[in-house]
Amino acid sequence: MQQMIKKVKQKVNSGELFRAKFTTIPVEFEMNQLKAINVEESEGWALRVIQDKKIGFSSSTSKNQIDGMIDKALEVAQFGQVARFDFPEEIKDENEQKIKLYDESVQNRSISDMIEIGNKIVKHALAINTDLRCDAEISKQEGFVQYANTKGASFSYKKSLFSQSIMLQETKENDMMMLMESMQWGKTDLALDYLLNRLERKINWSKKIVSIESDSMPVIFTPKALLVLILPFISGLNGMIVNKKISPLQDKKNQLVCNSLFSMYSDGTVDYASGSAPYDDEGISMQRLPLIEKGILKNYYYDLQNAAEAGVKPTGNGLRPSFHSSPSPGVTNLIISEGKTSFQEMIKDIKEGIIVDQVLGLGQGNVLSGAFSNNVQLGFKIKNGKVVGRIKNVMIAGNAFEVIKNIVAVGDESRWVSGQYYFPHIYVKSISVSTKQ
Repeated sequence: MQQMIKKVKQKVNSGELFRAKFTTIPVEFEMNQLKAINVEESEGWALRVIQDKKIGFSSSTSKNQIDGMIDKALEVAQFGQVARFDFPEEIKDENEQKIKLYDESVQNRSISDMIEIGNKIVKHALAINTDLRCDAEISKQEGFVQYANTKGASFSYKKSLFSQSIMLQETKENDMMMLMESMQWGKTDLALDYLLNRLERKINWSKKIVSIESDSMPVIFTPKALLVLILPFISGLNGMIVNKKISPLQDKKNQLVCNSLFSMYSDGTVDYASGSAPYDDEGISMQRLPLIEKGILKNYYYDLQNAAEAGVKPTGNGLRPSFHSSPSPGVTNLIISEGKTSFQEMIKDIKEGIIVDQVLGLGQGNVLSGAFSNNVQLGFKIKNGKVVGRIKNVMIAGNAFEVIKNIVAVGDESRWVSGQYYFPHIYVKSISVSTKQ
């Protein structure tokens, strides 16, 4: 990489080179049996330059294309955004030894072990209900990230991930039940039995289909469904959106914007979580950044460019969706602080309401405004403090910024969703629920 950076330095005012290389091995099960074992290799190089105070970008899947990447980035820079920043001259290594990202257990986990896990999942599902279709994927991934810039700063780190995902489906006349669960972590010690027990409980709840009347009622969001309410906050706290003055959370720093039971952080320093790293993709140390504490907005999150535009320090949130993209503000691991109420206590407190576990159309519509209107893919009815069955043809609607102000309780047990979101259950006072009979 240093030889490539020397070439960049010869032709541009300032530049950075980013590389990511990963090997993924998924073991796939479909319709209750082993379908495929694959080996997927990915490698990408990204070059960002500042030339005559303007930003240029290019990417490639091969280091042999560096000359073409430089020419392309310089060409883009002629019409690029004005740079408000320069690349860091020094990268502090304070996080490099502290954060655990790689575990050899992932590399050492054999294909036969992964097949055995998949067979256990299928066997467990069919023991509950022989009519279930079970699809599953057991996957391991390992690789590394490298970064260097023309100021002399550089870093690299290794990373591993192990994941288990399950989709169960039962199809009957005029009804299809679909249930999805997954776990992802940087080590292989995932609690499979816990995942299977959670699935079994939902399968049992789903056996009976019950009706519900359209009304405003209490709703419990499971960790998996909570993004319905959280996506507008992710957008509204984005420093780029704030700088454009289109965020509903504009100019609300140090103001109460949520119920005081609600606290949320972006934290890229959690051992083995998929959003963790010693540095963001621009070389800024990751940190635990308070976004909302006890309902009060504490911080927006920034990359280098948007932090400079706002006149604040970068927060270590300059992330790339892929090597084909320049860094932009993004959340690392998003963590909502646990409360003091158990899931069962929430259920017992509700005379009539619903649990929302899966929705369709997540992220569609005007997310930034906070408005949501989602069909419930998997949900359950609560009657007199007990779950009485599965609901169908139900839609929830409201405004996330208002709903979060009406939290009744926050769960006392969080779990990871997609390896990056650490959420508890959240019980809200009232949401509009409509149904088609």
